[in-house]
Amino acid sequence: MIKMFSLLAELTLRILITVVQRVPVSAALQIGEAIGIFGYLVVPRRKRTALENLRHAFPDKSDKELRQIVFRMAKNLGRNMMEFLRLPSMKLADINRYIEFEGLDNLDKALAGGKGAFILTAHFGNWDLVAAAMVFKGYPTNLVTKYLKSELLNKLWLDYRKRVKVNIMYREGSLKDIVRHLKANELIGFVLDQNTKREEGVFVNFFGRPACTIPSLAALSERLDVPVVPGFIIRKHGPYHKVVYEPALTFQKTGNLEESIVYNTQIYTDVMERYIRQYPDHWIWLHHRWKTQPSSAVPKLRSGEGQPK
Repeated sequence: MIKMFSLLAELTLRILITVVQRVPVSAALQIGEAIGIFGYLVVPRRKRTALENLRHAFPDKSDKELRQIVFRMAKNLGRNMMEFLRLPSMKLADINRYIEFEGLDNLDKALAGGKGAFILTAHFGNWDLVAAAMVFKGYPTNLVTKYLKSELLNKLWLDYRKRVKVNIMYREGSLKDIVRHLKANELIGFVLDQNTKREEGVFVNFFGRPACTIPSLAALSERLDVPVVPGFIIRKHGPYHKVVYEPALTFQKTGNLEESIVYNTQIYTDVMERYIRQYPDHWIWLHHRWKTQPSSAVPKLRSGEGQPK
């Protein structure tokens, strides 16, 4: 039964891919919106998770406003999926037509040091599209990621990223690859907006609550002396996006390495929160971001504490 369901899911996905790659982009986005709305209507458990997260993050917003955010998020996820499925057929002309870049000079300044650059981002907007776009623009791009639970989706994600020459590195055992690509002055994207195990993470404030966060980006930035450039993609309307790169963040030292890593992880988290607050429907509220909590229920270092020396 499980095997039959898997085969049916794969067949459905292949049919969807064929259709989406052959219709105009406007039609593909409409299909994506419909899929997003369908998911919003038929998966109430995920919708409840999103609403619960939003109530904590935006206590001043009404329930109607929060439901509207979830509804728009669902449609955005559908659009993102359709754009992802169209990636292999995209060309540089499509990137130049649909994506506006702001702050590329910030990225170029970071790369001028010859040590590569880390890109701080989140599951925000169409993050897969921006990775592919950077390759098209001539910036060799790598992503540090983890395995998806679904074997079918994991295979699809890997295959499509490879087709557009976005290199994938898994968190486990990726240090040598990271160093090699940085020495080649390449970009390495990190997403820091997902929950992790207590023994693997550090606690920082995220929307006023302790959030267990991977400290790898801060630790690597300090160890390798590599700048961290915040980069986020914002959907303007329809298929049109804007990618924003902010000035590079250098590692801030507090006088204690462990505290410094937490402090810088908080800085990165504050940047992500700033974008999510401005564009709440661009982030995936479906994730149990605050699942892991410290035993004391107090973050190890709060935003604004442990100022660098």
